[in-house]
Amino acid sequence: MDRELESTVVAELLPMWYALPEGFHPVDLSQEPGTRMDAHFDALAQIYPAATPKQLITSVLSFEATLSKLVEEGLVHFSSFTLRTDDGLLLIGTCNIAVADRPMGDPNLYPRAVLDAQPDGGGTDGHRGIVELPAGLAAVVVSDTVIPVPGVFFGVPENGATEVLSVSFHMAFPRLPKAVVVTLSTEEFQAQEEFLELATVVAGGISFTAPQLQQGLGPLADEKTAAAASPFG
Repeated sequence: MDRELESTVVAELLPMWYALPEGFHPVDLSQEPGTRMDAHFDALAQIYPAATPKQLITSVLSFEATLSKLVEEGLVHFSSFTLRTDDGLLLIGTCNIAVADRPMGDPNLYPRAVLDAQPDGGGTDGHRGIVELPAGLAAVVVSDTVIPVPGVFFGVPENGATEVLSVSFHMAFPRLPKAVVVTLSTEEFQAQEEFLELATVVAGGISFTAPQLQQGLGPLADEKTAAAASPFG
């Protein structure tokens, strides 16, 4: 699966890089909020031509408020993705990459600590485990959740709900008391197998080692590090 260059700048410099497959559309978190909201409004107006200006404005403001809260909590990347599976199904969803504090200690023990802290119940025991990724061991948690959707988010009086399939990978930085959390979500349950495969590819694109420069070819090296850029500048 080809990967494209992804670069995001945040305030704190940390040794982390990532590569994303094609079909991902990142939100520029470094962009001035007003400019970002104008672009979001125009995009929604094209997708939903029947929506009223009030509905569009409400949706944009709700998204921006949610995004700002996530950034305060450590979000460093947010994107939507649209891919078509081999069976012709349209796989649509979102991708979050966040950095959080973790206790000091062996990074290889962190995934087990994450799983031990997960609440029991709901029949989710079969949807968690530890996997080995190129950058190290990661805890993986798959969840199926019904999320309430306030009508105010879309400028309508009725509240709703949506069922979301999410998978998150939790991995410790090797030499810092930090952890990265990669979360992908979708409502396309018919493409669950392809979705989980995609999430694993994205999580596998995380690296704590700077991409190597291949002599004579500039910043694009072999396939493993091609188009991988630090989201921290």
